[in-house]
Amino acid sequence: MKSMKKDSSKSEIDSNLVEEARKTLIGAKDWFLEDVALMTAYWHDKMGYTEAWVDANWHYVLDESHELVEELDEKEDTALLWLINHANNNPVPLEECHVVGTVVEPGSYHCMSCGHDNVIETKQALAPCEICHYGLMSTHDDQTNKTE
Repeated sequence: MKSMKKDSSKSEIDSNLVEEARKTLIGAKDWFLEDVALMTAYWHDKMGYTEAWVDANWHYVLDESHELVEELDEKEDTALLWLINHANNNPVPLEECHVVGTVVEPGSYHCMSCGHDNVIETKQALAPCEICHYGLMSTHDDQTNKTE
């Protein structure tokens, strides 16, 4: 008799746990669906506002967009160059590097491979290194290797 009583109480506890778990899952599902509905409504409202603003001001957007794009491109290029130079600890700043085929001003162009100084007399397309034929030169003034 005692074992019957224990089994029925265990069965009741298991049944209560299952029922509580079911209620919790239903509540979580409802909460999640409500959040999704709120996020969807917010997104549609936000996008609707943005679309309405663009629709009302399209002429302004078209007139100003070319200048804005050029300005943003310039800022983005500057930021990217700074990031590359500082994040990689480049020995030569990229703005002082020149690739073969680029039109360059007269001056001395230091080969990034063998170190030879290639002297350019007139404004022209940069040729490969006279010694090793490498295609990357620098106008960076390297004080660490110079001995006087």
